[in-house]
Amino acid sequence: MANKFYNVILNWLKSTEMFARPSKQIPGKWELVEYYIEKGNELLNIKEKQLKERSEFWHIEFKTDFNFLHENNLPVWQINKVKNGSWSTSKNYISITSSENVRNYIEFQFAIEKETLKLLKKDALGRIEFFGFFNRKV
Repeated sequence: MANKFYNVILNWLKSTEMFARPSKQIPGKWELVEYYIEKGNELLNIKEKQLKERSEFWHIEFKTDFNFLHENNLPVWQINKVKNGSWSTSKNYISITSSENVRNYIEFQFAIEKETLKLLKKDALGRIEFFGFFNRKV
C-alpha cells in the first residue's frame, strides 16, 4: 500500500514538473523588447524605444515540432549566421541550428519569467555577446 502511494505521489510530482518546466513554455512567437551587447569594453543597452527608433527587430517562433523560424536585422553577427532551422534544449541552454548548415548554430542560456524569455550568449572570456529580453507575441 505504501509503495503504491509513493508511486502515485512520484507520478504527480513528475507531471507537475513537466508542466512547470521552462522548456515547455518556449514554443510560441516572441518579440525582442530589449537587449545588451558588449562592444570593446563597453556594455550597450538597447531598450524598446531605441529598437523602434533604429528600426531594429528580432521575431522568433519556436514551433512545437522543434522547428525554429526567425527574422531580424540586429547588428549581431552570431545571430545573423543562423537561418531558420531547429531548436533543442538541455538544462537551461537552448540551441538553434540552421537548416542550411548544421555548423551554423548558436547556444544561449535561457530563462522564462513572467512571460519574458531571456536569452544570454557569452564568449569564451565571459563577455556578453548578446543578452535579450523577449515578450510573447499574441
